Amino acid sequence: MQGFLNGIRQRFQHLNLSQRLILNLVLVVIAIIVFIGIPTNFAMWRALENQVWLRVQDAQSATQGLYSAEITRLKKLAGLIAGRPTLYNQILQNDVASMEPYLNALKQESGNLDIVQVITPELQAGDRLIGMPDPQTFLAGHEPYFADFTVVGEPARLFIVGISQIQSREEAGNLVMGWVLVARELKADYMSTLENQTGLAQSLIMNGKRVATSLPAAPDWSLDPQSALSVEKTGQACCTMGAALDQTYYVGLMPLHDIRGDVVALSEVALPGNAIRQGMTNTILISVAFSMVVMLVGSFMVARQARSITNPLLQLSKTADQFSQGNLDGSTPIESGIPEINQLSRHFELARRQLRYILSVTQSEMKHAERLLSLVPKGVIALDENERITYFNPDAEEILGYKSWDVEHQHYTHIFPPAQGETVTVGDLLQKPADGPVTQRLNVLDAQGKPILLYVTISPLDLHPPTDYGAERVIVIRDVTEEEAVDRLRYNFLANVAHEFRTPLSGIAATTELLVENGPDLTLDELNSLLETIRLSTLHLQTLVGNLLESTTIEAGCFQVHRRPINLRDVVHEAISLMSPLLTRRDQQLETIIPEDIPTLWADANRLTQVLLNLLSNASKFSPMGGKIELIITQDPAWVKVAILDSGPGLPMERFADLFKRFVTAYQSHDTQYGIGLGLSVVKSIVEMHGGQVGAENLPKGGANVWFTIPVNPPEEKERI
Repeated sequence: MQGFLNGIRQRFQHLNLSQRLILNLVLVVIAIIVFIGIPTNFAMWRALENQVWLRVQDAQSATQGLYSAEITRLKKLAGLIAGRPTLYNQILQNDVASMEPYLNALKQESGNLDIVQVITPELQAGDRLIGMPDPQTFLAGHEPYFADFTVVGEPARLFIVGISQIQSREEAGNLVMGWVLVARELKADYMSTLENQTGLAQSLIMNGKRVATSLPAAPDWSLDPQSALSVEKTGQACCTMGAALDQTYYVGLMPLHDIRGDVVALSEVALPGNAIRQGMTNTILISVAFSMVVMLVGSFMVARQARSITNPLLQLSKTADQFSQGNLDGSTPIESGIPEINQLSRHFELARRQLRYILSVTQSEMKHAERLLSLVPKGVIALDENERITYFNPDAEEILGYKSWDVEHQHYTHIFPPAQGETVTVGDLLQKPADGPVTQRLNVLDAQGKPILLYVTISPLDLHPPTDYGAERVIVIRDVTEEEAVDRLRYNFLANVAHEFRTPLSGIAATTELLVENGPDLTLDELNSLLETIRLSTLHLQTLVGNLLESTTIEAGCFQVHRRPINLRDVVHEAISLMSPLLTRRDQQLETIIPEDIPTLWADANRLTQVLLNLLSNASKFSPMGGKIELIITQDPAWVKVAILDSGPGLPMERFADLFKRFVTAYQSHDTQYGIGLGLSVVKSIVEMHGGQVGAENLPKGGANVWFTIPVNPPEEKERI
């Protein structure tokens, strides 16, 4: 189990930010469905089922009440008819002929009656109910009028029968003259009436068979025969499920008792359940579908939002990798919808453009140098099969210092003595078997005994020379002594530039990779710390690129300043604001001393900010962690002097003269260079363009003081650019 969980954890760690967010959303939706949706739908189903059964039970109660009401109605109706004077007189007169239409009129008037009958010892009038028990037996033990369920005939039919005594009105006493019988058969029309009043289909079950119903296409037996037998046996009502054809019903079975407590029939109420269950199923399906839609829409939105974060970060990461590899052609995204990433992208884009510009300038200069080097003369020397000189061109004379007439027919060793320490000679190259030209750099001595570095190319021996020419070999030489020095300088310069660029670019690449891989798991403080690292690295890159650009424009004679009236205090505060993250990281304290009445200067604020950034950056670099840096401004009537004092080891005395030259750094030992040596040269050029001066000195108690001055009075109008 632990191995399975570890496998899942490892797979999750390999997911990118978009996949993690979508997976988390899907898991949340699934959890909601499982722990909320399913219990909720189940509870809704149960609640709806309970409501349905309550409705069935209410219909049963209503049906029982309607049956009781009908029994009471027939009971009262029998008593009312028995008390009619007209009927009483007709019985006294034994007028059967008048009694028949009168009873029919009463049946029509009362409505819903199937039987109205008068029974006396002397006559019977009205409808006949065959199989009806004797009225005296029916009324035995009851009040003068009474009603109850009665099963009559074969096949059995169920009636509600009401009987009332016709009592004599003579003074002699309450003698029974006869009986009035009213009856209503419980048929389909009565079931429809019950359905209209209860809202559920009604049926009447007798001896297991359906004798009356309002349910269309109902079977001849109960919808649930087993439950019907149980209700007949126990006399207890129940609710159950039944089925007929393709329809499922919620069924209520209720026994109908006569006055003696016998079950004469079953009342069945039925509610079609297919539509209800389909509705409940549809509700659950809609709930599930809605959850799926929410999950899909949420996944789409999360994926879109995640892409808006990860895509720029991935692009920035790729761009940082390209930067570190020297590829500056790909542009960084500018707009992502997230301000922090947009700002970072703008810094990247600015750094890329500046780097590309300086790279193009450098490449142009390198191509120019290569063109110049291609024009360097090459010496050509021909040797015969005896390795004696047969040809010595003027360029060879200039390179080696020999005259052609002095060396012709001499052995080649006469003009190629090896320099001290050289282990390879021209003879070694001549002896080396090869199908093509052999090349080698060799240190030899020229005619004056001065060591020079030659690039030597020796052709193979021509075994099939033209007619009148013997076999010979050609030696081509080129003096690369100065070229080697230039290459060494260029290599050192590019190596230092690459070293200076690689550190911030590697930091940016590593930080952006960390953001991409672990962005969702990082806290706000951690994100801010990583973004601050990127910001510091970008600031470092901007400073390096700015120095390279300024150095290039200075070298090309295109350097300009744009003077305006400025407040030096604002320039200082701007520089301190830009340097604050670096000083905070190195735990260094910067103290400033600025006069209150500092005058307005006529200067280029951006250039002076660049000067301060270079000097403060150097002071921070050479001061120890937790060290102190001071920025002191003093003034006199003609000048404003700005001094940066650090707490480092101080400046080497031998470097004071060259400190503000290009490619010279404050600390160099054993040919190891710290930085690219452009910052102070740019500072010097900017200050001098303003008409000021720069200088440096060591402090008595340690540390260095690097300062510059700016004239208070504006320069002549003709000097303003």
